[in-house]
Order: sequence, then C-alpha cells, then structure tokens
Amino acid sequence: MNSAKTGAGAAGEENKTFEEAFKELESIVRRLETGDVKLEESLKLFEQGVRLARVCSSKLDAAEGKIRLLLEDEGGEPVEAPFDDLAGAASS
Repeated sequence: MNSAKTGAGAAGEENKTFEEAFKELESIVRRLETGDVKLEESLKLFEQGVRLARVCSSKLDAAEGKIRLLLEDEGGEPVEAPFDDLAGAASS
C-alpha cells in the first residue's frame, strides 16, 4: 500500500518544473530544520526531499545539455565558455 503511494508521488514529482520542485524542496528543508517533526514523518519528508533533489538535478543536467548544443561552433564542435563570459555577452 505504501509503496504504491510512493511510486505515484515519485511520478508526480518528475512532472514538476524545476522551480516547483525546488520550492517544495526548500519547504521540506525548513520543516525538517524546525525539529518539530516526528521521526516517521521526518523520514518520509527526507525521502521526498531526496526525490525532489534528483528531479532538480536531472532538470539542471538537461538545461546544461541544451546550452551546450546552443554553443556549438560552425563545425559542430562544442564551444565551452565560463558562465561569467556568457552572462557578460548577454548583457552587452
């Protein structure tokens, strides 16, 4: 019974945007930091937090892959530049 709920929750977390998952993860961290949560609930929150952190990491990895695709030179070779260089070029 509990594993089905966990599976359904994990599937729902995969469909969240990065911002939604990150906001929910921040909320979980705040709840856990208060120390007012019972052990069993803390474990459930921790598990959910780990899933959300993985969702965030996966979405960041996907975004990085898209950026690398956008930064190919004429020959199709990837051009890597520090983020600071890109941010400066975008504001120019």
